[in-house]
Amino acid sequence: MKKYFKESKKFILITGFKNLKICNAKDFIKKIREKISQKIWIQFFDSSLIATWEHLFFATLNAQLSFKNNSNISKSMEIETLLYASTQNQIDKAIKIIGLKNETDDIAIVMVGKNENQIDETLLEISESIGKEPDDSVIELTKRKIKKIAKEFNISENEIASVIKKDNINGAVRDIILEKIALLSTKS
Repeated sequence: MKKYFKESKKFILITGFKNLKICNAKDFIKKIREKISQKIWIQFFDSSLIATWEHLFFATLNAQLSFKNNSNISKSMEIETLLYASTQNQIDKAIKIIGLKNETDDIAIVMVGKNENQIDETLLEISESIGKEPDDSVIELTKRKIKKIAKEFNISENEIASVIKKDNINGAVRDIILEKIALLSTKS
């Protein structure tokens, strides 16, 4: 999924990769970041805790707004996005919850930059580097992911029931996560 933020004049790309065997998450991230343009920022997530592309889109949007309003918690847009995506205001907790871990197989990626071609080229470089094609299915909701997300984000069955519309549990879980992201900005 790729969109353009008119206000900041930047493109955002949200995608994922499936069936990676990450032995060392820190080395993986460092290797990828060394290869990409400094004009693009990138953040990685454990996709098993991502409630659709909107989850990452609104986390990124809120991170950008926090910098614009001087209410950011971290010093970098990447970490601020991680904080919002995790709905946490502590970096260590955010990394522990939604950051890449050594056992992570499926990852989600957010890339932001002013040049659409640079983003596309960076995605191609990452794809070639890891030997996998992008796969947006890792950011879609499944029954298995819903259970894991509900547990990790402290979402009760009652909370889901109060938000659910037309038996759409996926939409309910996504909406609750988006609400938690929005609430984080009020805690800063």
